[in-house]
Amino acid sequence: IDCFYVYPTISQDPHPHSTLTPGPGEERAVAQQFAPFASVCRPFAPMYRQVTLAGLRAVMMGNPAGVNPELPIEDVRAAWRHYLANDNQGRGVVLIGHSQGSRMLQELLRRDVDGKPEQKLVVSALLIGFNHLVPVGADAGGSLPTLPLCRTASQTGCVVAYSTFRDT
Repeated sequence: IDCFYVYPTISQDPHPHSTLTPGPGEERAVAQQFAPFASVCRPFAPMYRQVTLAGLRAVMMGNPAGVNPELPIEDVRAAWRHYLANDNQGRGVVLIGHSQGSRMLQELLRRDVDGKPEQKLVVSALLIGFNHLVPVGADAGGSLPTLPLCRTASQTGCVVAYSTFRDT
């Protein structure tokens, strides 16, 4: 199988969006969070113009000037299309994200995978550190209409999502 990883908010670029040149943060995230997956899958970790830490601070301070929320999503979607056209060859794929990366993957799944032929390629989607909503008592619906939550370790074609918080 393949693994398609979208890293978290990590860029220390001073602008609202990162460049497409890997910086120390992106390299560290790939090395620490994603590299261990390479022992069980073919790894793909595209660069995207994420909202940087500076951009996130600006948004949180009520000054979102220069932040374009569609820019990172469109980069991830373009990387996905490139991966499908040039690398996938019908292989199963695990989508792995963390934080902003999970947000990007959830949007990718919603726009380009859920309910479409590409859904059959999804082994699982690990949407870590981001809220994935489903109606009470249901496994699907909400954030993604047809991709269900994973209920067992052997289930495929499903979503694993969780967030962790300090107890203080």
